Amino acid sequence: MHNQHNPSQMPKTVDEAADRLIADLSIMDQEILSKMDDDEFDRFYEVVAPCILDDFNLWTGNDRLLVSCFAVEERNNGDDEPARIILKKLKQKLQHTAGIVIIT
Repeated sequence: MHNQHNPSQMPKTVDEAADRLIADLSIMDQEILSKMDDDEFDRFYEVVAPCILDDFNLWTGNDRLLVSCFAVEERNNGDDEPARIILKKLKQKLQHTAGIVIIT
């Protein structure tokens, strides 16, 4: 994770958090995550959620990201935890870009 625990470098929105995670993934990992079914995603969430909570300082000072998570969840009328909200956004973004290779 880039600049973890530096408050000025923490993502402030769910989109920023998802983008930060995507930037740390290989193309192959992005492809795998984009194709996960619900059971695979649930297992992935169980393993990764504690890291996300820690790396993004959720519950321990990153109030802007926490507010963003709750705003997303309110719009979706659900009861997901912040780490799951971020991972769902990550998967959604990957599903829109899977198979697209950008050469710079």
